[in-house]
Amino acid sequence: MKRLISMVCLVLLAAGATAQTKVVDKSAKKMPAWANTAVPDYLIVSVTAPTLAEAQKKSVQEITERIIQSVATSVSVSQTDVMSEVTTDGGVESTDAYKRVSKMKSANLPFLKGISPTKIEEIYWQKVQDKSTKKEHYEYWVKYPYSAVEQRRLQKEFEQLDKEKTEEYEALRDKIGNLESVEEIKSSINRLASLKEFFFDDVRVSQVDGLIEQYKQLYSTMAIHGTPAGKGKYECQMMLNGRPVKVGVVPKVTSNCAFQIVVRQSDGKFIITYDDTDCLPEEENYLDVLFRIDGKRVESKFSINANSTDGKFLVVPEGKVVLAAKSVSAADRKIKDISIRLTLNNRGGQPFGLKSLELQVPELSVPIVFDDINSVYTTKGVIQVNVVAEGEFTARQKKSSALSFVQGAVMIVNPQTQAVERVRLSLPYVTNWE
Repeated sequence: MKRLISMVCLVLLAAGATAQTKVVDKSAKKMPAWANTAVPDYLIVSVTAPTLAEAQKKSVQEITERIIQSVATSVSVSQTDVMSEVTTDGGVESTDAYKRVSKMKSANLPFLKGISPTKIEEIYWQKVQDKSTKKEHYEYWVKYPYSAVEQRRLQKEFEQLDKEKTEEYEALRDKIGNLESVEEIKSSINRLASLKEFFFDDVRVSQVDGLIEQYKQLYSTMAIHGTPAGKGKYECQMMLNGRPVKVGVVPKVTSNCAFQIVVRQSDGKFIITYDDTDCLPEEENYLDVLFRIDGKRVESKFSINANSTDGKFLVVPEGKVVLAAKSVSAADRKIKDISIRLTLNNRGGQPFGLKSLELQVPELSVPIVFDDINSVYTTKGVIQVNVVAEGEFTARQKKSSALSFVQGAVMIVNPQTQAVERVRLSLPYVTNWE
């Protein structure tokens, strides 16, 4: 008797719940027989929404989700508070408030491209009003063709695609220790990011994230290996995790002493040629090699072992030129008898003759020329040349920073050939006048 009373109460409660709403409009006089039933070779989808347009949109989303789940049964889902109901061949699945949201993005699944609202064969909807609150919503049913044969075909396509994606991941995993160029780092990271968008299970997503980090760490293992290849030549090779690799960009090469630097690529290496005439054996000489790769700097310095100049004829002007006038007239800027001290570096140590000297001082209106000096020097290294320009000179206004160098040349007698060689000079200078 108690059981009978309970059943009666449940019926009364259900009737009371139904009495709280009423249908105020519908698309047909009678609900079609296929609604809320299982129909072979069809998906029967039911959704609720505040508007008819929203209901149409949700129905297509539900169809898409249902097909995804039927094809890839391991798709993980999350829940949100949205009413939803799906009718399948296996019966009706319903909850009070949930919506399946696939982690797989439809844009990455080719078989979902064919899903379209134009394929919906039948639609039925009804507008329902809450009697107490007067709020209204739509209950919306659609009948979408989806046969078992179509499902098996899509499953086969998906399994093949999933297999290809898995194999691509495995190839990138196995390739990381055997890259042929640094450009493969970035391209591999981009491919892995695409795979991450495809993989829907947490295990493979985690594996992809880990592999991406391993590829990123390769940037920190980049280094430049350089070896001398003869006088005025260096060979450089990019190394990745200790292995030689190719690189598509040409490095920027500078030096603290070498000039006329040329870089060319050859079989994955970079051949650097330069003139080391100004590189002194007793000084620290180097080439600075800089690569910019994917926004990162890879830089190394390589020592230049300047060849000894012993026994060779090499005289180089260096240091500052010191000019000191015997007298200076501030009124008319007249200068008399200028003593000049010039430094020459006899790097080769060979005796040489200084025949003449030409200097163009920015502050003086005329050049200073010394003919027939005819001095002979036998000392190796730094030599001080002292000469006096006798006479009166007119000084211009105080020099500017742009005109802070004495230009000119020294005429040197080469002891090996007895020929007179012109050695140009461009040196900073100081004076004793303002």
